[in-house]
Amino acid sequence: MIAVLGIKRVMILLALLALNAVLGTAVYMYLIPEVQVKERELRSLRGNVSTLRADIDRMQVEFEQLEDQKEEFETLAKHGFFKDQSRRQAEKVFNAIQKSSGVSSAIASVKSGDIEDNPEAKKAEHKIIKSPIEIRLEAFDDINIFHYLFLVENYFPGHLSVESIRLEREADVTGTVLRAIANGDKPPLVSANVELMWRTMIPESSVINGGDKP
Repeated sequence: MIAVLGIKRVMILLALLALNAVLGTAVYMYLIPEVQVKERELRSLRGNVSTLRADIDRMQVEFEQLEDQKEEFETLAKHGFFKDQSRRQAEKVFNAIQKSSGVSSAIASVKSGDIEDNPEAKKAEHKIIKSPIEIRLEAFDDINIFHYLFLVENYFPGHLSVESIRLEREADVTGTVLRAIANGDKPPLVSANVELMWRTMIPESSVINGGDKP
């Protein structure tokens, strides 16, 4: 075979075989493991990109929620939700609302306040004070009563929730009542007993130092 191919050609073939062996060894010993490493790195990077995209989407949602909460916070602050419950101020507001609502009589009683357990307020180192309010209303028309409640909901400091409303007819429309109306009077024909819950939120230190102001 050497005689046919010649020594030079045989040497070249042997050199090529040796080179192929070296290249094969390099491929299996270095290149393939390196490719596998790079593939793992690529998968890891893709996972990181997916995580970042998810974080960006979450942050966008949280930002939108924060904007909504900011508006709600500003509304609550404007209505005095983050202030102590002052009975004197409450009395003044009730008197002003009675004059504007058109009711014949309004007797409001603010009961003693209690601390309401609220995890979200606790996280912010605040306490929610809740005080029951009972109101006895008399009016010529139930429209005046609902107008009174509308004014209370919109102008009373803090947050009010209606617990119950009970409407009653106080008098029937008789000749005497009609004559009184004709003379310009507005005799009370309906009454209402209303129960509200008054809530405000104040720092824990304010509660410790005395909390509610009379």
